[in-house]
Amino acid sequence: MNVNLEIDIPESFHAHVDAAVMRLRYLHPSWEMSKEPGLVKVTNVAASDVPTVQREVNYAIYRERIRSEGAPLRELLLKSIMT
Repeated sequence: MNVNLEIDIPESFHAHVDAAVMRLRYLHPSWEMSKEPGLVKVTNVAASDVPTVQREVNYAIYRERIRSEGAPLRELLLKSIMT
């Protein structure tokens, strides 16, 4: 049986949802994903896969936040090494 899943996203992560959803579409092309304010919707998910989908979506958004917030530090580090 397939279900439609709505995953609530905390406000502090909203800026990172677009990039995370794009990456997840690449990694999991069978997932039908859409984004709404404060939500990520994944449709047509097997009921047995719900915990995995929730984990993957949350992890991807968290990773995107870490990547984007760490970018200035990585750039500074590379500049200091290269000069």
